[in-house]
Amino acid sequence: MGKALLNWRWRTFILALPFLFYCLFPTRNYYWDGLAFAIDIEKHPLSSALLYPSHLIYESFGGWLYRLSEIAGMHTRALYLMQGANCVLAGLSVFLLDKCLRLRNVPADIAVAWALVFGFSATWWRFASDANAYVPAIFLLLCAEILLESNRVTAAAVLTACAMLFHELAVLFLLVALIRLFPKTKTALLFLAIAVVPVALAYVIAYHAGPGGAPGNGFFAWVTWHSPDSSFSFRPLNDVIVSLRGTLRLFFGGRLAEFAGDAVSKVSVAVLAAAIAAFFVALWQAIRKRELRAIAPSRYLLAWIGVYVIFLLFWMPQNTFYRLFYLAPLVLLLATALHPGLRLVWTFAAVLALWNFTFLSYPQSRPEANAPLRFALARVQDWSPGTPIVFRTFHPDLWTISYFNQQASWIGLDHPDPNRLQQLLDQASAGGRSLWIEETAYLAAQADPAARNWMTLHELPKELIEFKDDRHDFRFHRFGSAQATGRESN
Repeated sequence: MGKALLNWRWRTFILALPFLFYCLFPTRNYYWDGLAFAIDIEKHPLSSALLYPSHLIYESFGGWLYRLSEIAGMHTRALYLMQGANCVLAGLSVFLLDKCLRLRNVPADIAVAWALVFGFSATWWRFASDANAYVPAIFLLLCAEILLESNRVTAAAVLTACAMLFHELAVLFLLVALIRLFPKTKTALLFLAIAVVPVALAYVIAYHAGPGGAPGNGFFAWVTWHSPDSSFSFRPLNDVIVSLRGTLRLFFGGRLAEFAGDAVSKVSVAVLAAAIAAFFVALWQAIRKRELRAIAPSRYLLAWIGVYVIFLLFWMPQNTFYRLFYLAPLVLLLATALHPGLRLVWTFAAVLALWNFTFLSYPQSRPEANAPLRFALARVQDWSPGTPIVFRTFHPDLWTISYFNQQASWIGLDHPDPNRLQQLLDQASAGGRSLWIEETAYLAAQADPAARNWMTLHELPKELIEFKDDRHDFRFHRFGSAQATGRESN
């Protein structure tokens, strides 16, 4: 096997590099669900309303973090706390993957390089510094996998149960574990009981304690609930192509168009070019010296990957982030089945890290990458504390805009009533502020003759705030007193 070139201190430092990058360049292109989680948590941090079947305890976990930070005097946003927690768990996951590789007798220096491939892979890096339930669930599954390899079945089952409570997709790991434990029937049944029974009890309790227990909602319907735009797909050829593309996108992400063009990006792309050249030199030497070789892949790892690939072939195959659940075994499979040589693995890891930093992680760490965020930050000066903003539909863009303008008063109205609008305007005017109406509420009011007449009298059309590009279109209309409107028209 040969003596390791890196001592444990250097290995520890290198393995910590992904964590440092997660912390230094957290994403500003926030996952929509993560923003929704943060909004819910800040409304009711310790409430049964945070219990959702697809990620039963994740929002409650965020709620406890938020509550503890308030007790400690750290008055920060729930979104940032969940981002920070995921940075830590994602960084630790890199160390766990290195441990999994070492348990499979991968040489230490090569194991570090493959762990970096995992840590700097595009989709993992993208979600490592964002608020989502995938990272903690996968962290727990990696812990469970290490315990299974060490024959600590009870502890592995407990952590598998915890992973399932963080995200339902972890339930497929039960099949993986049973394959791992076969043909030890009693041990497999013990694992299954310890992993499944507490989760089932937790779901029953949550169903009766939370909003799922409302009349007319059956337990099974609640457990299997999903958003209206989620569904199974049965287009075999298309789904296979999308799955292959999604697997590739696990490793390499971003777009050339996202290149930031600043000094950091220019230095990064120059180093990337050097890394690509070094990789091809190493590849040529490996081919010339006939160093490239492969061995039969692990059936267990193939089963782990296969369980998730087959399910995701039919369940929303376009969602690359679900494929994070088989990223770790895929890296393990590549590391154990392929033996390309030390230099080739390290140069590949460098190319992967630099590509994803240059065209994905660094650009998305800037507010410019998120149009609603950029718009929201520019509105802080326009909307003074207490400014009333009326909306009808709380759409995802509005999640971002409202979350980063919490100083304003966001008011949801299903049916804009002119009397209610007048009341809000009077209250705003008394405080020296204007009333703003977001586009969804504005269009609803336009459909009502009385509300339309009211808006004609009070709107300040020259002070409309709007933004539109290929993916976004939002407008905010400003309203003042009749006297102000008259002055504006003059």
